[in-house]
Amino acid sequence: MKETLYIQIQKSIHIDKPTLYVSDIGELFCQDKTIENEISHIVLKNLKDKKGIRVCMNAIDVVKEIQSKYPNVDVNSIGEPEFIVEYAVHKPRPRVLEFAIVFFVAAFTFLGSMYAIMAYNNDVGTVEIFENVYEFLGLSDYSDNNVLEIAYGIGLALGIIVFYNHFGSFKITKDPTPIQVEMDKYQKDIDDTLIDRTDASK
Repeated sequence: MKETLYIQIQKSIHIDKPTLYVSDIGELFCQDKTIENEISHIVLKNLKDKKGIRVCMNAIDVVKEIQSKYPNVDVNSIGEPEFIVEYAVHKPRPRVLEFAIVFFVAAFTFLGSMYAIMAYNNDVGTVEIFENVYEFLGLSDYSDNNVLEIAYGIGLALGIIVFYNHFGSFKITKDPTPIQVEMDKYQKDIDDTLIDRTDASK
């Protein structure tokens, strides 16, 4: 009786060693745990000379490799038909360098955002709008204290925090932030493009 192995291949795989094993590409399940363990240690590819390069691979090649060594095992791939493997070793940076990078990125982001908000407010005539609101509500006496301007600034800051769903390490909800969602979309677009280009070059 044939054993059945299920393998759920991920679309994007990152490894920090040159040897790619079956266990690196996704989850395996087989009733016979001995076979499952042995198959998980099958070497699929050696990426020794491909450090920092994304390599496109095919699920069919994985199935062929497994069945060439275990012909009595029925392999069912329930994951991605094509996937990307990246071999990269991430060396920890010095803390001073990490701090400097974070500082400069935060500073440029803050200054850029500040300029964009100021330019937008200037374009739409925010000052004139506030003056009209003061006059409409009969609150001209409060215009010298910039009550609306202060409220607008506080509301803008709170709105940004709520929209991005976090402030520092504190998250308002457990949902992923808009930045995390966009980064995931960007990563998927990169993987799809690499796969499409690999298919086109065949």
